Amino acid sequence: MLICHLHSSSTTIKRSDIIRVLQPLHCKSAQQAAKFSLFTSAANRIVHTGIATIIVLEYSAFLPNNKKDFERIGSAMDYYLNSPTAVAVEKGAEEISRQGYNREELGEKILEFILDNRLSKDLIEKK
Repeated sequence: MLICHLHSSSTTIKRSDIIRVLQPLHCKSAQQAAKFSLFTSAANRIVHTGIATIIVLEYSAFLPNNKKDFERIGSAMDYYLNSPTAVAVEKGAEEISRQGYNREELGEKILEFILDNRLSKDLIEKK
């Protein structure tokens, strides 16, 4: 059983907890699969789920520490799914997947997209 350490050495989160909390990302991505060819669909799901997961986890790191780590991730997930960012990620992942970038270009485009669409900007701007 894989155990991840997040935020402090006293907190352990099981892989299954993270998967359970992030499950809505996978389901939403799978719903989009019917729109694409098999290869493009798989690439799009991977890019979409990866981008969304990073955005959610990054946002959760900025939430108050008054909840357990996976509860913060769940809260971040709810915020993400109800935000315009979820639609932007869906469209952005589709566009990135269709471009046929090489490995280096793909990594750069994904990172650029994540930085442009991160939810933590909302929290930072409020301060």
